[in-house]
Amino acid sequence: MHLIDQTPLYAHGAFRDYALGVYTAGRHFARRLIGANVAEGWTDPGTIVLTPPGIDAVWEASGSSRAAVILVRPAFLSRAIEENWDVDSKNVGIIRQFLIRDPVIDALTLNLAREAAHRSPAGRLYAESACEFLADHLIHHYSTLTAIPPRPIGGLPGRRLKLVLEYIEDTLGHPIELRNLASLAGVSIRHFERAFRQSMGMPPHAYVLRRRLDAARDLLINRPELPTEQIALRLGFCSSSHLSSAFRRRIGCSPTEFRRRHAS
Repeated sequence: MHLIDQTPLYAHGAFRDYALGVYTAGRHFARRLIGANVAEGWTDPGTIVLTPPGIDAVWEASGSSRAAVILVRPAFLSRAIEENWDVDSKNVGIIRQFLIRDPVIDALTLNLAREAAHRSPAGRLYAESACEFLADHLIHHYSTLTAIPPRPIGGLPGRRLKLVLEYIEDTLGHPIELRNLASLAGVSIRHFERAFRQSMGMPPHAYVLRRRLDAARDLLINRPELPTEQIALRLGFCSSSHLSSAFRRRIGCSPTEFRRRHAS
C-alpha cells in the first residue's frame, strides 16, 4: 500500500499491476483519457479508481488530493480466480472503474492503512487476510466472471484445526503468515480464512492477537520479574507501547496497572 499526500496534477503511463486507488481527502475535478475514451468527475473522499495493468492512460486534475493506492499483482488475482472459481484466469478480465463508490473497498483500505501506521502485532496476518478478501471482492464485483465461487461447507476438520492451533501457540513470538496456516490445513488461503472463522467464530488475525494478549496476561501475573518490554518482544509485539495499546483495548487497563492490581 502507498499513501500519497499529493496526487499529481498530470500523469501519463501504464501500471504493471492492478492499481486500486482510494481518495481520502480533497475534492478536485479529474479526467482520465484512454485513447478516445474520456472519464471525468470529482475526487471526493471515498471515491475509487481501478485500473488494470498495461493500459496507457493520461491523468489530469485541477488540484492535488490525498489517496491510498494498493497495487495488486496479476498473478495474485489469477491464483484467486483459479482456486475459488475453478476456471482459467486467462479468460477472466477485470473491468476498469473511475471515481466509483464501494464502501467495502473504502473501509478495507482505511483499516489496512491504520494497521500499517500502528504496526499492529496482528497487522501482517490481517493484511494477508484482507488482501485475500479484496481479491475475492474485485473478482466477484468488477470482473467479466459472473459465476459465484463455491463456498466451503463447515469449518476445518478437527485434526487440521488442531494442527493450526498448536502451530499458533508454538509461534506466538514470531511472525505468523496466513499462507503457512492454510498450508497446515491443506486448503487455499481464502478457503482457510472462511473455514477458520466458521470454526473459531473469529478471523485468524483476531484469534492470534487474542492468544498473544492472553499469554501476556499470564506472564504479567506469573513472571513479575519480567519487564513489560521483554514480554512484548517475547510475544511478537514491536514494543511495550504496542502491547499496552492492544492490552488497553481488550483488558481495559495498561499492562502495568493490570500487574499492580494482581500483585495487590
